[in-house]
This record gives sequence, C-alpha cells and structure tokens, in this order.
Amino acid sequence: MKLLGLSAGRKMGNGEILLKEALMAAKEIGDIDVEMVRFFDLEINPCTGCEGCTQSLSKGGTGECVRWNDDMLWLKDRLWECDGLILSSPVFELRPSGNYCSMNDRFLGFGPRFLMGVFEKKKRVGAAIATGGSDWVQLALPQMMVALFMLNIKVVDKYVATWVARPGHVLLRDDHMARARKLGLNVASAMKKPVEEVEYMGDEPGACPYCHSDLVVMMKKATVECPICGIKGMVSITNGEFNIAWSEEDLKHIRWEPLGMGSHFKDIRETHGKFEAAKDVVQDRLKKYREFTPYVKPESKGGKKNKKRA
Repeated sequence: MKLLGLSAGRKMGNGEILLKEALMAAKEIGDIDVEMVRFFDLEINPCTGCEGCTQSLSKGGTGECVRWNDDMLWLKDRLWECDGLILSSPVFELRPSGNYCSMNDRFLGFGPRFLMGVFEKKKRVGAAIATGGSDWVQLALPQMMVALFMLNIKVVDKYVATWVARPGHVLLRDDHMARARKLGLNVASAMKKPVEEVEYMGDEPGACPYCHSDLVVMMKKATVECPICGIKGMVSITNGEFNIAWSEEDLKHIRWEPLGMGSHFKDIRETHGKFEAAKDVVQDRLKKYREFTPYVKPESKGGKKNKKRA
C-alpha cells in the first residue's frame, strides 16, 4: 500500500515537518510505503480559465486540460496510484497557500474519465494538516477538503497547528508533534480497513457529517448549507445547543459522490449548450466592452524591470 504526502509549504517548514512526522508514524505500522512531494519541486501553472476542458466536455470530448505543459500529468499519476493521501499547507491569510489552490484548480482539467474513474476504484482515505503563525486559519481546512473529495478520498482526520510563526517552530510544540503523529497513525490504520468500516478519527466531528467542517452558510428560515458539500439542514437550538438536522435527500446527492459529480458535469454541458445557442447575441453585446480599453501595465511584462523610485 502506498501513502502519499503532498507539501505545499517551504522546504523543512512547519508543515513539512508535521507531514514527515505523520508519514514516519504511518510507516511504523508496516506494509505501507510512503512518498512525499514538495509543490515547490514542481512546475504547476495556474488555470488560465481558457475553458478548453469544459468546452471539450460540452461537445462530448474527454473534458481534459489542453495545456499539459507542466508537471500536472506527473502529479496526476501519483494521485491515481496512492492508497492514502495526506495534504499539508501553510496558511498565510486564513486559507491554504496559493500554490495549493493553483494545484486544486487544475483538478477539473483531469476530466470526468479520471475523476469519475477514481470512483470506480475503491474509496481511499486521507487527512489534511494546516499550519499558521496565528489563529487566522479558519478557511484552511475546509478548503483543503475540496482536493481530497475530488479524488474520492474519505477524510479520517484533519488538524491545524497554530502559533508556529517561524520554520521549525513546531519542534518547540510537543502537542503539535504528537498530534501529527496521531494523524499519521489514524490514516495508516484506516488504510488497512475496509473503507465502509472507517470512521472519522479527528478531534471534533464537526457540524457537517461528510466534510466534518463547522463552516456553514446561513440561509432563509433557519436553514443552513455546508458550502463544501452542498447539503442543507434545518437549525434548532435546544438547551443552548446548536443542532442541525441535515436533509436526507441532500445526503444522497453530496456534490463529491458519484450522483453529485455526475450532476455537476451534466450542468456544465447544459450551461455551455445555452451559451452556444445565444453566442451571436453575446458577440454583438461584447463590442462596447472590447472598445473600452482603460488598461495599464508595467513597461516590462510581469513587472520584472526595476525602476529607481523617487
């Protein structure tokens, strides 16, 4: 069995140290090979929004990215082959790092053949680790769940290490190191079980029964929605306790499961079809926006030319 660790932080930063601690703990269980990939060792270009993947999908094609000119295909192979996955990312401002988000944005370009094919494999298990220099970390773990769910990975644990400001700071925090070790052991033990027997082993189960996040969107008439999974529920308060009764129908159509993913790809096809039917109208209305050109840009592309400031 293969456990893959992906580090979106600096070399030997806090996230990488915690990830290595988790991988070492997992390896101790036996019969588990571990690999680690540093995002900074890869060339992962950001999605340009060219829509090559979605246009291909809408026309009955593969729905794959048309710009495989970086290491994304190499990473795709690693993601396909692994039996377990642990993600690690620093938090600079509430959410995961930019290179982590760029990688995740490119997943749609794998196309439904890959993404739905992942569902034909056995469901795998994984976890996420986030690190931050303060407590401004609230959006990190919920956003990190997206990458795991797109790959049909069941989250068994997640942890955010706060107040670790400098590289190696976690080595002064025995609690963080012990928790990372526990996370690695949890993932390794889950890998050895039938996935239907695997339960979430994190510190708190969270409000959402699927992603285990406490992040919810308030809607109308005491209704909330999990922004990660797309399920809705009714809120009640009993003896000061905040409770959510999740919709049984929504639980059957979680966006990360086959029905939800299939519905999403269907929506993409239909949306593109509506655009194609009215493309001439759009082209006519675009004229005034093409003629409006208040653009400014640096003399050297990318702003690389330095000028002495006054």
